[in-house]
Amino acid sequence: MENVLKPIKIKVFYNENLKKITGKDFEEIMVSEGLGFAQSLYFLFSSYPEITKKFSPGKLGFLLNGKKPTEYDVLKDGDELKLVGIE
Repeated sequence: MENVLKPIKIKVFYNENLKKITGKDFEEIMVSEGLGFAQSLYFLFSSYPEITKKFSPGKLGFLLNGKKPTEYDVLKDGDELKLVGIE
């Protein structure tokens, strides 16, 4: 049982442009401990495929706990991820 990844909760916040797609200001999602920031985007984009259709690369910004994340950042319990869609 030592190798079982624990579930963690992160909060995902959406700006006004993304709220039109998600219908939410924010949501709490459960992911596996050790999930990388870049991997979490696949989860979000598969939940809301309209985001990638409406916002091309460069039109979508991210903040992880108030800082620009790198693809190597690993999510921790209680992290806050903000998505900003720029029209």
